[in-house]
Amino acid sequence: MKLQAVQAFLQTHESGSISEAAKKMGKPRVMVSNWIGSLEDEWGVTLFDRTGHKPVLTHEGDKLLMICRSLLTTTEMLERKVASLHLPDEESLAFGVDHGVEKGFIWDVLQEIERQHPAVNITMKEGFDDELLSGVESGELDFVYTGFNQLDVTRFTCQQIGHYDFVAVCHREHPLSNHDELEITDMNSHRQISARLHPSTDASKIRLSDSFWQVSDYQSALALVKRGIGWTVCPKSEAIEGIRSGELVILNHPQAVYRWPVGLLWRIDHQPGPVMQDLIHSISENYVDQ
Repeated sequence: MKLQAVQAFLQTHESGSISEAAKKMGKPRVMVSNWIGSLEDEWGVTLFDRTGHKPVLTHEGDKLLMICRSLLTTTEMLERKVASLHLPDEESLAFGVDHGVEKGFIWDVLQEIERQHPAVNITMKEGFDDELLSGVESGELDFVYTGFNQLDVTRFTCQQIGHYDFVAVCHREHPLSNHDELEITDMNSHRQISARLHPSTDASKIRLSDSFWQVSDYQSALALVKRGIGWTVCPKSEAIEGIRSGELVILNHPQAVYRWPVGLLWRIDHQPGPVMQDLIHSISENYVDQ
């Protein structure tokens, strides 16, 4: 079994096509297809249903998906750990934390890092995913703990550690709360409040309403929503108390609740040192899906 074949299996599932997987891996399409076929022959299973326009995971493929992810993650961690054994501790480390992810455990993790590496200088920056990704690209940040989707694997190393939920909410007395089944056109006519105010944000990709307000954080967006000013999309963990109390209502739309991958990523040309290795490992070990 080749690890590249396992990577081809995962990349095909995540990108939705063998051609796109081949492009992201920088390999010929026929090679990626053959790798997947060799896994199916070796394991005696069919990983994808190829009868449709796009390959779809079979029941067997779905059962093997998380194990394959774990295999690649463990292999990558081993390779990085071996490489870092001969490196001295970094003098400084800068990492980013997405506004939307769970960070309550981060303080305990940093306390342990301080015990293991007392001489290192650490900078932690909070922001949104696009802002933090810009920091990694520029070299300002060594790595980030964030939500992500459709990353360029030729430029970034990514280690997925779980998921977190987003919800679209409004106040219980807002007109949208009374709809039995919402359409996008219904949402267009009511003010959208976005908590993604950053120069690297392309507002056109997240704007659904004619009336569009932007603020700098989820708490500000929810404060406006609770006053009936509009609706917003935010991490479920930020809105859960208002949802439980009945003050906030999840919009009755099929995509009002969705899951987003969360993980750790850094530039592919950046070799993690001992401190970064330990911090990445600790965040991975302590993360729990929200």
